[in-house]
Amino acid sequence: MIPLLLSIAFGAGVYLVYEGLTNPLPRSVGGSWISLVERALARVGLPNIAPREVLLVSVSTAVLSGGAAQVIVGWSAVSLLAAGLGAVAPPIYLVRRYARRKAAMQAAMVDAIGQLRDAIRTGLSVSEAIVGLARGGPSILRPELATFVREMRLMGFEAAMKAMQERLADPVFDVVAGSLLLNDRLGGRNVSQVLDRLAHATRAQLRIHDELRALQARNVLSARIVAAVPLVVLIAIRRLNSTYLSIFDGWFGQALLAGCLLSILVGYAAMCWMTRLPSERRVFR
Repeated sequence: MIPLLLSIAFGAGVYLVYEGLTNPLPRSVGGSWISLVERALARVGLPNIAPREVLLVSVSTAVLSGGAAQVIVGWSAVSLLAAGLGAVAPPIYLVRRYARRKAAMQAAMVDAIGQLRDAIRTGLSVSEAIVGLARGGPSILRPELATFVREMRLMGFEAAMKAMQERLADPVFDVVAGSLLLNDRLGGRNVSQVLDRLAHATRAQLRIHDELRALQARNVLSARIVAAVPLVVLIAIRRLNSTYLSIFDGWFGQALLAGCLLSILVGYAAMCWMTRLPSERRVFR
């Protein structure tokens, strides 16, 4: 048994070394965790929230959830597990918020591409069309477009487009930005046709994603019901007849119960992980 474990550990070490040498992390990943959290908050639409405020909310939810579990069931191990879930609840909310905001921005991106195409066909340049889009485009994109217009006047079109591409970190906008940058470098009169085809292709892709999200929501709801039923039954029995579950009053029983609850959470997380969309595999890049 021990040689087998040593062989597995050695193989895992070789694999990690290989991954580290052949696929290193980009330089942008480095930096303090505060800068990473600030960038994540900006991408979910909360640029005015400080990282310490998120930490404070996590601590508060951990204390409240742990205290509520202690009052309801009176088991310390379960209360610690509930406190841990309360601590990770705010980051999970931010991830969900980012997914919803990203879906809304991609839908608005299709409308923006159509407006940009129509403006260019009327005879405006790409820069002038984007300035008009910053004033009358989709509301969710107006702040980013206004920032792009300011940076374009200070740094130039290409630098401003790359900065906006870094802020949005969206594959749909990456294609749009690449087309506009190529047109800015080489010139040409076919940019409106490219935007027209891109708008149709993106609209069809988002329609498929909406159907997949509907199926995903149904699977997630099923997973939540399966995970919630044992907890609801356990709390109900505890409140109705506490002596029936007196076997869990000791530390061994509480540890066993905490392990069962942890297995439920792991199963729920695995079900959600298997039903995730391809675009959700990398939330923040």
